[in-house]
Amino acid sequence: MHAALDIALKDLKQKVRDRSALLISVVAPFALAALFSSVLGGLDEDFYAQWGYVDLDGGEIAAALDEGPISGMETQGVIDVERYATEEEARRAVEAGEIEAAIIVPEGFSASSLAGAGGTVDLLVDPDAFISGQVARSVLSGFASQIDAVQLSVATALIADASMPDAETVAALTELASVDAEPVRIAQVAVQDRLAGYATYYAAAMAILFIFLAAQFGIVSVHTERRNKTLQRMLAAPISWWSILAGKLIVSMVLALVSMGVIILGTGLLLGAAWGDPAALAVLVLSAALAATGISLLTVAFTRNEEQASSAITIVSITLAVIGGSFFPTSQGPDFMSQLSLIAPHAWFLDGVNDIATGGDLGSSITSVAVLLVVGLVTGGLGLLRGKRLVLA
Repeated sequence: MHAALDIALKDLKQKVRDRSALLISVVAPFALAALFSSVLGGLDEDFYAQWGYVDLDGGEIAAALDEGPISGMETQGVIDVERYATEEEARRAVEAGEIEAAIIVPEGFSASSLAGAGGTVDLLVDPDAFISGQVARSVLSGFASQIDAVQLSVATALIADASMPDAETVAALTELASVDAEPVRIAQVAVQDRLAGYATYYAAAMAILFIFLAAQFGIVSVHTERRNKTLQRMLAAPISWWSILAGKLIVSMVLALVSMGVIILGTGLLLGAAWGDPAALAVLVLSAALAATGISLLTVAFTRNEEQASSAITIVSITLAVIGGSFFPTSQGPDFMSQLSLIAPHAWFLDGVNDIATGGDLGSSITSVAVLLVVGLVTGGLGLLRGKRLVLA
């Protein structure tokens, strides 16, 4: 074991001076997380969703919400809205997957808001409809801020590209300007689960993609050592093939963990990503790093040189990332993508992050942790069966 640690320390010192390792492990995933969060976090021209609307209030502001931004988006073909009589009907529709989100305006909302007492609009979201839920929340937040600023009539006209609200609504909102009003709040109500924000999702998505790429630097160096003749010298020392391979695996794990740690810290501070319980997240990250190291070892074990190893790992990493939702939530693709994603560690990691980031603890993410550990142990075990051949070839 002492020899393995010496080899790991030697390799880590080399990687610190390797700019390509730094770029892939830290810079690239952080930059892409920021890019995906900002570009894909908004509404694009291809967005389409099915929402529900429940007006239990029957007042002026509830009508303005329906006739303004909601009807405006519906007219533009961005959303299709089903209007329900009760919250229970809307909840069943969300749970059945018939709609992606439901907006619930409670009884007395208009009167409370016009009196300056504020109010709460409930939002039910299908946990698989990540983007749709975020768009619905964004629309409601914008509407609420307009009420708070007493500018609802102007906002409605601009968003809906329709006629102005009636005179009574305008007068009521104008009167509100003189009241020290409480803010209008948006409460996302759990249907089956809750959703992490865009910054967190894409930070996690890029992190799991790039820890697979970072993990390769430890394992692939077996081929580098052979090309430089240092592998032959270590074997003649004598150092066992097991110690050499163990040292490389330690490097892969460390690089994967450092990459993930920097991304979590950086995106939390600079992009506003909310990762949740640190202890639960640490266990999830460790299991993901193990999975990445195991798959990297198994992949490299079937290659003959550095070029083959790097190409193979890149292909495997990108393929699993696409299947597992690193580039877009699988719920936004064809239906079969959600089922197919279950074969990718990325999907399980993202599910675990979502569970933790939305208030869960280790217990809520234990399934994801267990799957990642199994993937790491199985692929790592299979890789070790060919490990001797990899080192002694």
